Amino acid sequence: MHSLKKQTVGLFLITSLSLIGLIYLTMKLEMSRNILPLNTSVTQRVVDNRTDQINSWFGERLAELRLLADLPARQSYSRDALFQETNAVENFDHHNYVSIRLVSKDGISHSPDYPDFSVRNRQYYQELVAHPKRHYAVSNLLTSREDHRSIVIILYRLARPLTDDTTYLAAAVPLTKVEALAKNLTIYDGKGVILSADNDSPQVNPKTELLLTASLSLLPQWKVNYIVPKKRLGENTQQLLRLLIVIALVVIGLLGLLLILLLRQIIQPMVSLTTTMTQVQNGNRQVRAVEAGPTEIKSLATTFNQMLAEVYLNETKSRDAAIQVLQAQIQPHFLYNTLDTIQWQILGGDPDAAVTMLENLSLFFRKGLNHGQDTITLADELTHVKSYLNIQAVRHPQLARWDYNVPADLLNQPLLHFSLQPLVENAINHGLRPANHGHGQLFIQGQVLNHTTLRLTVSNDGVPISETTLAALNAGTYQGGQNGYGIYNLRQRLHLFYDGRATLHFTSTETLTTIQLDLPIIKGDV
Repeated sequence: MHSLKKQTVGLFLITSLSLIGLIYLTMKLEMSRNILPLNTSVTQRVVDNRTDQINSWFGERLAELRLLADLPARQSYSRDALFQETNAVENFDHHNYVSIRLVSKDGISHSPDYPDFSVRNRQYYQELVAHPKRHYAVSNLLTSREDHRSIVIILYRLARPLTDDTTYLAAAVPLTKVEALAKNLTIYDGKGVILSADNDSPQVNPKTELLLTASLSLLPQWKVNYIVPKKRLGENTQQLLRLLIVIALVVIGLLGLLLILLLRQIIQPMVSLTTTMTQVQNGNRQVRAVEAGPTEIKSLATTFNQMLAEVYLNETKSRDAAIQVLQAQIQPHFLYNTLDTIQWQILGGDPDAAVTMLENLSLFFRKGLNHGQDTITLADELTHVKSYLNIQAVRHPQLARWDYNVPADLLNQPLLHFSLQPLVENAINHGLRPANHGHGQLFIQGQVLNHTTLRLTVSNDGVPISETTLAALNAGTYQGGQNGYGIYNLRQRLHLFYDGRATLHFTSTETLTTIQLDLPIIKGDV
């Protein structure tokens, strides 16, 4: 009992540690495969959104300058008259303009308030002169002559030059608004000039940092760069991982309480029942199973005690003793194997499957006892076989596919109890299990021949029977050792009960093995 508890606790600890490790490794793998790329994509969208806002702000300035540039095309303007329009825009939108100057065709920049100067050597002026169809050009980072702020110059071509050869508007735009929009972002022009003072250059450590870039559509050759630590991209995942581990620990704690309950309610009664069975096997006729514990185990213990009582009672009868002894030779090894399976289901942390197994085992024994009667209805015999197959399907998953076809009017037909199960056991042990192809099929069929004979057939597509063994089986000379094909015991019982009128016949090909059992029809009820 202590060994069983140690195994159970050890299995629980291994499972718990494996669960935590699996959660940790899965989250790490998920973070590297999906979450980091997803967070990178989301961050890139933030950068794109900030870029769109900057584009929108520049677009508003360009729209205002376009309106000013179109004025000479609508009516005649002198330089002073156009200065009145530019001053109105400056005064109205003074946050977005340091000044708006007028530039002549030969590159002289004029202002009503400040001295003139030449822009002929400026890159933005040369670009617009070189491309007559271009409406505007943008300078690199400059310093305003008026108030010494960081600015860029938007040089916009007039729709129609003035009579004094005034050809361009030169709007000095402060970068205060752009820097506010580009919070935590660094803006670079095409030559790598830094527009904000956060970074000297986009120096990136590829192991720990990620550089995200977005272009400004209204400002060709400009871009927005954002350097983000890779660790920050996984911060939320790390928090989620810690939360999952905490949840896992809580769940493991609850499972630990369930384990204690299982030890008390299931494992200990099972160990007690196994001890009782061992004592019975050693010849102790006085011992009985303790009928305690959960309903299913209590029912199993009760059924076991009833089985012992029935077996002991029937042993006092000569003819019945022979049948019961032969039948008892089949049941113990199956019971021990089943209890062993139930034990490992519990050790494996699957109490629901263990309960289902106990229910099938309880049903198997109830139908097996059959209230001490020699005969049973075909319906109950099929129920008995079904509970057996359900148990075997758990131990051997390749046996899960089976079916039967018995007319409804035959279900109440009496026959010798425990006639069908040995045939099914034979098909499993010597046909389907050795084949081990994972999709074995077993089929049971019943029919009446000439109103006097009940024919039952059990077919399987497992390993065929050799010709030598087949001949011995049909001749009734095959005994096959203690387990054999399970047929020798059945032949003896059939001979005793039906006085030699029941027959067994075997056929086997490469694809199908069939056992045919012909029984005289018993008149009357069970």
